Amino acid sequence: MKRNINVVVVGSANTDLIIHIDNLPSLGDTEVGTGFKPMAGGKGANQAVCLSRLGAQCHFIARFGKDDFSSLLMNDISRRGVSLSHAVIDSKRHGGIVFILIDKTGNNTMIADFGSNLFLDAHDIENARGLFKEADLLLLQFEISESANKKACELAISNNMKIVLNPAPMKEFDTSILEHVDVITPNLFELSRILRLVGGKEVVSPDEKEAEKIAQAAQRLVQCGAGHVLVTLGQRGSIYVNSTDIKMYGAYRVKQVDSTAAGDTFTSAFALKFAEGSGIDEAVKFASASAAITVTREGAIPSLPSRDEVETFIKENTLRKFE
Repeated sequence: MKRNINVVVVGSANTDLIIHIDNLPSLGDTEVGTGFKPMAGGKGANQAVCLSRLGAQCHFIARFGKDDFSSLLMNDISRRGVSLSHAVIDSKRHGGIVFILIDKTGNNTMIADFGSNLFLDAHDIENARGLFKEADLLLLQFEISESANKKACELAISNNMKIVLNPAPMKEFDTSILEHVDVITPNLFELSRILRLVGGKEVVSPDEKEAEKIAQAAQRLVQCGAGHVLVTLGQRGSIYVNSTDIKMYGAYRVKQVDSTAAGDTFTSAFALKFAEGSGIDEAVKFASASAAITVTREGAIPSLPSRDEVETFIKENTLRKFE
């Protein structure tokens, strides 16, 4: 029997405070919302729980605050099958909080105070060195410190792990990390910003519509050392690039309720299939189906699908061609 992929996720965990409104407010306006809910979230936590739900053995390295929200958050994550054996509780700081406004179309706007997440550091990662010796895959994102990401990369490389980077939320970073990344999954805005950091000028507009120009821009990241680049384009689909190939994929058509965790789900699902040795076509289809299910549900972590749900969805639905 094939063993489950062993994954380390280094990242953030937040409590999402969600309000539904008809329209996102303009400056100076007040919109009356409904259905307030606190829910577990954060890019790292989303990815860790998603991987666990999809069948991976997942260890999550994060820094939580010493507050009621953080206690509830840790309980929620651990009961979903994620190991928090090397999570840190920061007695001096509150945990991450994200206010999320969701409009009637399912689109959202967020305001975040990452709190204790920003103080996860290289020392915390070093203390979890033992986890990396048995792991196959490392997932990273940008809601934590650069020193933590660099240390995690160092340990992953020394243990021959696959490294997947979701460069969100976008910020300035040492682009030399691209030389060590097996897969990077930017959206178009993030791709544009990364290339500006690398070359000092705009290579592709965040509003670019032509797929060929987006693919050419993505190839620049391959030239920087990234093994595989998968640019996510929302309901249009995605564009995949490596040193020899360019592929364009559509998306599944579903009724969107809440897009909060779509990107985290897509990255996690693709990373898992990639680590399992699946081909790119199969991995993208699996990732697209996972994200499609996620956006039909409310919340971040509560919306994440199981592997059985994804496999059933793929059998019953057709991935559209890229538009």
